[in-house]
Amino acid sequence: MGNQLQRQRKVTAHGFIIASSQVKLANWIFQTYPETSANVKLQDDVLRTRYINLIFNIIKRLCHKRLGDLTDDELSKASQELSDVTQAGFSVEWLASKLEKVTLEKKTSEDRIRELEEEVKKLKLTMSGEKAKLKKQPSWITKSEIPVSP
Repeated sequence: MGNQLQRQRKVTAHGFIIASSQVKLANWIFQTYPETSANVKLQDDVLRTRYINLIFNIIKRLCHKRLGDLTDDELSKASQELSDVTQAGFSVEWLASKLEKVTLEKKTSEDRIRELEEEVKKLKLTMSGEKAKLKKQPSWITKSEIPVSP
């Protein structure tokens, strides 16, 4: 019965059979990038649907996930799917550009995180060294005896 409900919710939009929940996204794609399917020669509706769903999945992955939640495997999979879609005749340079941008942002943010982690390690080492120096001071020195500069 669930499968029957899914079939009932399919519609044809821009020459593709898609879930009714994807119509808004399909409209945006074909209004913003009308060349997207101009060179697609696929006649088989099942294949056409699979490829347009790949595009939807790539968009979902790149645009609706937080950068920190994207894994390298997901970006690699998106790249492979984008290659498959392109080979099928879809013109998705706009999506390839988005993939490159997200990949670069992720790499940049990961590099910055590593830099900050290194900085924290250095600060911890410095703090540890200062604590060790304080422990070595004679116990007869009290705070009141340490001169404070004006």
